This record gives sequence, structure tokens and C-alpha cells, in this order.
Amino acid sequence: MEFPEKWFLGDIRYVDNWLFRDPPVEFMEPGNFTLDLKFDGKEVDYTLAGYASVPVVSSRIKEALKGIDEVDEPYQNIVFESVNIEGKNTEQKYFVMIIESQMDCVDEERSSFEKYTIDDPVRPDKAGQYSGFYNLVIDPTRTGGKHVFRIEKHLGSIIVSEEVKRRLESVGITGATFESVNGDAKTVC
Repeated sequence: MEFPEKWFLGDIRYVDNWLFRDPPVEFMEPGNFTLDLKFDGKEVDYTLAGYASVPVVSSRIKEALKGIDEVDEPYQNIVFESVNIEGKNTEQKYFVMIIESQMDCVDEERSSFEKYTIDDPVRPDKAGQYSGFYNLVIDPTRTGGKHVFRIEKHLGSIIVSEEVKRRLESVGITGATFESVNGDAKTVC
């Protein structure tokens, strides 16, 4: 709602888009991907594309994250793969952002959530995993000092550190919103 005239990006062609959320080791060769433009509109630096909500980021975000351990060798847990957006001449270069790190760091006592159950009528295969959060609080002692990661058992959640948030805000990125996961009042920027 904050970006009512933004573009909407479709699926990445010729690959199971769910693999970008939980990438198996070496699930694809480095290369250049193509995705469809569902609805034209204003470019934004951060977009979740297609049915699997794959993060697509601009070169501005990629540059802002340089120097973060997860982006730089030898600790690289975030991979940026070039992507072409079919039907759109873009002002910047865009990349699929593949986040390999998953952390089991939810503070369940302070969070409010629901989990899938064994008898779930829609997804019994996800029993024990989080189906949604009303209030997500993470335990920072269980993040391993990572700056960018997904929540184990809820791969749709992408967590970034205050340092990453500061870097992205300092370059004026568009398309992303941030919510506190510290247990304090929610803030959206």
C-alpha cells in the first residue's frame, strides 16, 4: 500500500521458484534469469516476485550490502544472480537475492504465532512449522551474528539486522518495509 504505483513482477522462468526460498546445495548454475512483468509501474529497489515471493533487488541494494559477512567471501550466504525483466527497460540492474542462511531463533514465549498441525486440512506436510505470526520476536542470542537470514520453519520471513536496515535507508531504497522483531512496539519504515 505504501507504493501504489509500483510494478508487479511475475515468476522466474524455467525454474521452480520455491527453490529460491530453500535452495539445495548448488541447485543451479550461476547465470542470468528472466522473469515476467505482470503489471508495469514504477521500479522499486526491493520486490517480491511471483508465486514464491522471490526477493528481486536493485544494484543499489547489492552495493549497500557490500562488506556484510553474508555477502562477502569467505562467509557468503547470500548470492545475487542477474535477472532480466521481460518487457521493461530498467533504470538499474536487478538481481535475484538468494538467502541461504536459516536460523532457528524465534522467541516463542514473546511471539504470537500459529503452527501447522498434523491434522491440518491444507498442509499436514508442514506440521510443526509456523503458519503465520501475529507478532514475531527473535532471540538475538540465537542468530549467530548474521545480518540477513530466513526464519527456519517459516522461510517467508526475511530478517535483517539494524546495520542492514541503516545501510538500506541511508541510500534511500524503495519498496521495502521494516518491522521490529525485538519485542518492542512495531515500527514500519
